Amino acid sequence: MPMSEARAADVRNQLHQRIAAIAGLRSNLDHRQLVQGIDDIRSMAQSSGFGTVACIAGRLESALARETGSATLLCYLDAMDDAVKLEPVRAETQVALLASIALRVGH
Repeated sequence: MPMSEARAADVRNQLHQRIAAIAGLRSNLDHRQLVQGIDDIRSMAQSSGFGTVACIAGRLESALARETGSATLLCYLDAMDDAVKLEPVRAETQVALLASIALRVGH
């Protein structure tokens, strides 16, 4: 059963808030809190059908395992926020978002 537009808007709002909270508090979060916050976003996005957001969050979790810096974190958070606005997206759009991250972080 497809998600209603009202429910999708609620999920978008919650995801935007979570992403903004992490961006705003990033210097006050320890590594565990940061990873947990990203995992919570990934789980929520996945269970709500926001596949691109979940994919980007998963890649950010992998990047955090390599101890990436604040600029990389912000690139991923910006891309996740963009994906929230665009969901649901076509496969081509997802590839473009992932490519833009790779270009920005140099991978």
